[in-house]
Amino acid sequence: MAHTPLKMSIDETHAEVNHAWSSSYSPEAIAHAVESIRDKGLGYRINILIARLCFRGIYFPQLGKRAWLKIIFQNRRTIFKLVKEGLLSSGQHREVPEATTQVVDPDLAV
Repeated sequence: MAHTPLKMSIDETHAEVNHAWSSSYSPEAIAHAVESIRDKGLGYRINILIARLCFRGIYFPQLGKRAWLKIIFQNRRTIFKLVKEGLLSSGQHREVPEATTQVVDPDLAV
């Protein structure tokens, strides 16, 4: 450690930091983060999910395919929920209003 924490031993500090990072990047915390921006578009929520999974790798390295599969499996509910929403919304085509041309009366033009 770079400094000695006050009123905590170094081991207690390490345990506290490990607990904080573990709970911040747990499948439940990731699901909560994705759900907390429910009012945003699907793309934003997918972005948060991917960012959390990749950023998690900085502190808890996923070094092989098996580790990544384990992470994906642990977060399967959130992933399936977003995939389901994407599939359901892809069937609903939004109607985009056609561009209209406005006819300007030349006598009224300034």
